[in-house]
Amino acid sequence: MLHDLQREFSDVALTNSVAALLPQVTASRGSRKRRLGVYHANTVNSLTDVLSAAYPVVQRIVGDRFFNGLAKEFIEMHPPRQPTLFRYGGALADFLGGFVPAKDLPYLVDVARLEWARIDAYFAADRTPLDPQRLADVPPEQIGDLKFIVQPAHQLLESAFPIFTIWAMNQPNLDSVPEINFTHGECGFVSRLDNIVIQRALSIDTLTWLGALAEGKSLGAATELAMGCGAAFDLQNTLRQQLADGTFSDFHV
Repeated sequence: MLHDLQREFSDVALTNSVAALLPQVTASRGSRKRRLGVYHANTVNSLTDVLSAAYPVVQRIVGDRFFNGLAKEFIEMHPPRQPTLFRYGGALADFLGGFVPAKDLPYLVDVARLEWARIDAYFAADRTPLDPQRLADVPPEQIGDLKFIVQPAHQLLESAFPIFTIWAMNQPNLDSVPEINFTHGECGFVSRLDNIVIQRALSIDTLTWLGALAEGKSLGAATELAMGCGAAFDLQNTLRQQLADGTFSDFHV
């Protein structure tokens, strides 16, 4: 009985479906349906605030009114399934892919993926970054056989649109958005260093190199793949930069 009542009230809060619960409600004044609708409105407003906090750039691009509308539809289709709201909203990118009113903003899907990758990075497991000095003890003939362990917070992204530029140009400290060339794509990574989420656009050869290392390939094999991209891949500087970014937590031969 209590379980059924809780489920019916949950339906009211999330979808405003009051039919099942209405006979069990009494009201000394006012409409019973309107009184129950207050819970639905409060729930939608609260969940919209959660989505707004997770996707500030998406909201800035489309505007508050448009964002509130898409949030309402998203909440009805994807209600919370776990009690921790800080992880709510991960399906928004996929939802935007089929959201007809946003069809004229095709890059919005990948911008949402970037924003959720930042959430994932922030809450990912914490591991101490690899100390670069440890590499000095590796015999030169074994360098190519090294396999690096990538941090759990580290995620690679690739898009047909300049999503890292779009994200940077839509920060609160910018009053106007400069002209952006939407005809070229960008790739890069999102990670966390010293409890701060970081992100950086990458060249395609560096993305290939990092992707190969994340798949468990050796340093030599990953470097060969990166050099096959046609660019002048600089292993020394790339490795130095990734060590500074805390990309790796360990290595083995």
